[in-house]
Amino acid sequence: MTKARDYTLKIDASQVVKLGERLAQASGEEIGRASVTALNEVVDRTYDLARDRMIAGINLSDDYLRRRMTLQRATPGKPVASITASGARNATTVLGRYDAKPVIVANNKGRPGKGNKALGIPSGQKQVGVTVEVTRGQTSDGFVPRGFLLPLNRGTESGGNGFGVFARSRDGKLRHRYGPSVYQLFAYQVERIVNDVTDDLEDTLAAQVDLALQKAIEP
Repeated sequence: MTKARDYTLKIDASQVVKLGERLAQASGEEIGRASVTALNEVVDRTYDLARDRMIAGINLSDDYLRRRMTLQRATPGKPVASITASGARNATTVLGRYDAKPVIVANNKGRPGKGNKALGIPSGQKQVGVTVEVTRGQTSDGFVPRGFLLPLNRGTESGGNGFGVFARSRDGKLRHRYGPSVYQLFAYQVERIVNDVTDDLEDTLAAQVDLALQKAIEP
């Protein structure tokens, strides 16, 4: 299992070290077919397992993960399967995607404001912060004081509701806030499932090699 700039989990038969006797009995062609079948079964299961764990407590949709990840299945010409989560800048996850909502209060200073229909802020009220739900069901843990929502140039493609969460730093600069990315979530989970994936590959490849040997000796 290896890492790259884009976080990639690679799976290939060279990781299997417990099949010496079985592999010695099989031909190269049989091993090749068994390897491709086993690799693709395992990479499909791993892809599902990783996504399930990534969103178990994080407020992202499975569809969003799929659009940020790439599954590459093995072929006879390239017997390596992989799962990649993009680490590119345009694949970061804006905080606005995490169900961002404005915190509003009455505007008692000066003339009442007009509000903001797009953000659901009625006339006479103003934004004083933003809540986000990064962990499912815990909006109180995601309060951004003095934060505010602004429409994004890329609309709903970048943020779940088309808005980003912004706040000014101490030096007065306007900064766009980001949350946990698919890249980060995938990297975190890979470290925790890598041994299970290796065991799964060994068991699956052993079963496929046994099946190939059985077919080879059948009349």
